[in-house]
Parts: sequence; C-alpha cells; structure tokens
Amino acid sequence: MKNIKYIVRPALALFAITAVFTLILAVTNLLTIDVIADARENARLASMSYVMTGAVSFSDDVEPDAVNIDVPASILTYTIGFDAASRPIGIVVQMAVTGWDRMIFLVGIDLNGTVTGLDIIAHSETPGLGSRITDETYRHQYIGTTGDIRVLTRGIPNDNEVMAITGATITVQVIADGINDALIFVNDMVLPYIDNYSPQ
Repeated sequence: MKNIKYIVRPALALFAITAVFTLILAVTNLLTIDVIADARENARLASMSYVMTGAVSFSDDVEPDAVNIDVPASILTYTIGFDAASRPIGIVVQMAVTGWDRMIFLVGIDLNGTVTGLDIIAHSETPGLGSRITDETYRHQYIGTTGDIRVLTRGIPNDNEVMAITGATITVQVIADGINDALIFVNDMVLPYIDNYSPQ
C-alpha cells in the first residue's frame, strides 16, 4: 500500500499543476484572442495601405475562382482599394511563391495596370542575402513596372527591369515572376469588372 501512496500522491499533484496551468493558458487565450486578431488586421490594413497609397478603405478579400485554370496558384487573394469618395483606385494582390522557401507578399496595382508597391509579409530567406528582399531599396524597384518584369544581374535597369540581389538571384526572379502573374491576372480578370466591387 505504501508503494501505491508514493505513486498516487505525486501523480495527483502533477495532474493538479497541469490542470491549473491549462486553465491559466485557456483564460489567457480568451483574454488575448481579440487583441491578437485586431493586431493582425491592423498590420494587414497597414500593409495594404503601404502598397496602395491613397486607399482609405478596401473590399473584402476575394479568392480567385479555383475552377478557372488560368488563375496562377501563386495568387491567394485580392482586394480592391477605394479612395475617400468610394471610387476604386487599385487592386492589392496577396501572393505566395516559393524560392528557397515559401514567401508571401502583397503587390499593389493601379487601374492602369502599374505596380504601386510591394510589401513582403513572410519569408525564411537567408539573413543578409535573400532577406534583403525586405529592404526599401529593393522593393521600390518594382514601383512603376507594368509587366514582363526582367531581372538583371549587372548593368543599369530600364523600364520593367529590376536588379537582382547578390547571392539571391533566384529569390528575386521568383518574386518578379509572381508580380508578372499578378499583373496579367489583374489586367485580364479584375480590371474589366472593377466597377462591380464595393468597399466593406
């Protein structure tokens, strides 16, 4: 009986401690879930506003028609940006592409089919090399491009050309290809129907 007592008491104590910590975690989760959701939504809106300057509101996210085989798999969602008078001013496309690893970014495209901004949302690129895709200098290169973006490893870029990042040419090429896909998608499948969208 003594042996059972030595086993049961610690087991019950461990169970009680685990139950208390589980309860604390559950309460903490309930108290912070809305705060975390609000923070994510604010970060998302800030990122969309960054790539679509001048937009004061956005439509709900739209998932491209999965049945339409012409929509690249890299396009996750898109949303329409509206000015203060509720007029559409452009489209924000959320992309997921794979270089060395998966990257998620937003690209803004205006009603003329011109890139207005690029914001990298998530990546696992090598620090000091591929991670430089988050640098303002790199991202700014895409502003004003209109399609068939080419990546240069040397020289001076012209229209629709961007400079590669040393040691991360593949990463830059994948992003450029993704933006090219977004531009084709927006020009062919969103802009012709832009007036059908409304703010949230």
